Amino acid sequence: MRVRTLCPSVLVLLLLRCVFGQTSSDLAMVHANVVDVRTGSVEKDATVLISESKIKAVLPGKSAKVASGARVIDAHGGYLIPGLWDMHVHSEGDKRVLRLMLASGITGIRDMGGDVYKLAEARRHIEAQDWDGPRLIFAGPMLEGPPAESDDDMWIVHTPEEAQQAVASLAALHVDFIKVHDHLGRDVYFAIAAAAKKAGLPFAGHVTASITPLEASDAGQASIEHFEFLPKVCVPLLGDMALGDERLPNDCTHTFTEALLRHLADNGTWLDPTLQSFRYFAPLQWKQILAGFKEIGGQIRTEHILMLAGTDWSAFLESKGAHPGWCLHDELDLLVAVGFTPLQALQAATLNPAIFLSMEDSIGTIEAGKVADLVLVQGNPLMAIGNSRRVVAVIARGAFFDRSRLHRLAAGASRDRRLN
Repeated sequence: MRVRTLCPSVLVLLLLRCVFGQTSSDLAMVHANVVDVRTGSVEKDATVLISESKIKAVLPGKSAKVASGARVIDAHGGYLIPGLWDMHVHSEGDKRVLRLMLASGITGIRDMGGDVYKLAEARRHIEAQDWDGPRLIFAGPMLEGPPAESDDDMWIVHTPEEAQQAVASLAALHVDFIKVHDHLGRDVYFAIAAAAKKAGLPFAGHVTASITPLEASDAGQASIEHFEFLPKVCVPLLGDMALGDERLPNDCTHTFTEALLRHLADNGTWLDPTLQSFRYFAPLQWKQILAGFKEIGGQIRTEHILMLAGTDWSAFLESKGAHPGWCLHDELDLLVAVGFTPLQALQAATLNPAIFLSMEDSIGTIEAGKVADLVLVQGNPLMAIGNSRRVVAVIARGAFFDRSRLHRLAAGASRDRRLN
């Protein structure tokens, strides 16, 4: 009688084991072309073994042995790349937005300013696997100077003492870094830099109007966003390059910008240009901005400055036409359009974020021991970066999202938006 009572339970366990393997997270992706974003090489027809949330091994297809019971996924010759990162977004911890980002192949984001409580709550849901979404690194409210007024997304800091208090408060709220904005006084900015260093937090963001990019770099600012690595008077460089150096201030010559960028490189300051955002912020000047950055981009490559791929996505940009998640692929397209190689563009969204975040031991490449954050795409992105948007499947922390599940994510997000 006891055996008969247990039989239904045993049958269920056996069925689950047949469907999902020894655990539901044991996966074997076979016939995959694995992209090495360090070297630009491709290991063809490889097998990637995943156990729990980690990559167990990357093996040549012919020699790979898949354990019985593992869930086998045939990549059909698709290209496997590390999970993508958008390194400049304003997600507000919105469940709909986070789902769309994951559906587009983004497995990690750096949120550059928003309500710290909403962001912390979103991270808790994602880490508890209640929500489907990317890994979330955030600053909480950005620090700004007057005349703006404080709100949930921005704290206004008037004095060095307030700067110290603001950084201490954000540290107590467990933010990952401090975001600086445009109108901070000199003494306030440097007080933020000192307080962030004391708290063990990096700081990043804009170059506030009271200092120069060189001073920001020397103060230890980890990354400079948008085009603010250029002094304000040099912004015309991003306009009509046909004007030539003689029509610009003396400190905006090619020689000057070359020396400036070399200084940033020596300090290890990162750049996150968020190119695609200017298509929406400055549509009338967009062609001139793109042409201007093409020349400056050549100098950036010459000086070997490391770049991050970010979009500055926000609800405002979405209202102008920027699609959550997919605009990162636009950013990669534009980086290639201005002269970066497909590998360099791909690195800006994979390997470089891992290095920048000091997480190179766990993300950024496809290697044994690293977190299984992967994107399967149709077509080689090293040959044509546009292939990065041809997403077939996503693996986020070992959880497998096939095309139909990704479509359901996107469809659910669209439904949520209509209901709101």
